[in-house]
Amino acid sequence: MCDLESDAMSNHKRILLIRHGETEWNRVERIQGMEDIPLNALGLAQAEAVAIELGKIVQGDAALVSSDLVRTRETAKPIVAATGLEPRFDARLRERHFGVWQGKTYGEWRELDAEGAARHAAGDEHYGPEGGETAREFFERCVNAVTDLAIACDEKTLIIVTHGGVVSSMYRHSQGLSVQSARSWSVPNASISEWRFDGESFYCERIGDDSFISEALDEVDR
Repeated sequence: MCDLESDAMSNHKRILLIRHGETEWNRVERIQGMEDIPLNALGLAQAEAVAIELGKIVQGDAALVSSDLVRTRETAKPIVAATGLEPRFDARLRERHFGVWQGKTYGEWRELDAEGAARHAAGDEHYGPEGGETAREFFERCVNAVTDLAIACDEKTLIIVTHGGVVSSMYRHSQGLSVQSARSWSVPNASISEWRFDGESFYCERIGDDSFISEALDEVDR
């Protein structure tokens, strides 16, 4: 790498998006959206596991921001202990609002509103459940929030504890995909997704990485 490339890379910020640990509604595939559901026992262990990993890879010059919902707050708590960072909370990092379908399973949604569920599954960016956000509204909220936070961050690393939909929105944005494109990737609970940010564009380094979880869970169990 030439000196100019090295200098340019050194000016990039590292953006780490962490999906919250598992909740009971995740386990039974119930739509959470903005419902405030706590982590289950596995989710709490996953939060400890991702905190162990972040404690290894994040040194010093970093900031921590979290969605203000309880499942992300509970995920952020051991990260605070592992890194010594002071968290800030931002409601813009919440999961998509699914309106009247929050609290229902996807099967119940399909049974009660086959047309709406089909529009959602087909990737209609202009569809939004009654009382909820359209895919386009949610995507723009996510991208604007993460971009604002990245620009405002004075540290070299920004850790954001958030939700699967937010992570996928940022992946679609960075890869130039459509707002509601079909997913060829996954974002497991307590996974790490990483981007470089040069002040204008996001460059994805990894998406939905949970390769560290099994080993870290062993450390939690000791």
